Amino acid sequence: MVTFTAKLTVKAGTEGQFEETMKKVVPEVRKEAGNRAYTFCKSKSDPRVFMFFEEYVDDAAVSAHRKHLGELGVNLGAILDGPPVLEFYEKIAE
Repeated sequence: MVTFTAKLTVKAGTEGQFEETMKKVVPEVRKEAGNRAYTFCKSKSDPRVFMFFEEYVDDAAVSAHRKHLGELGVNLGAILDGPPVLEFYEKIAE
């Protein structure tokens, strides 16, 4: 299992566009064969900061997810203000 958070800061002025786009993308990601969790959150203190909680069955599923985002028209490079900050976790209990 691959469990991680992805913290993204978007460029000023793109917050609303990013939020609306990702609200439509989230249900599609949840349909991916190897996806186990995909939760989209927004910072309460900074409207440019978003966080995803993600869980996939393996690294191949993560790779498939990245490809699928591109197929869904998500171009993170064009909207992000810096690279995503990924933090990986070991699941202890459910």
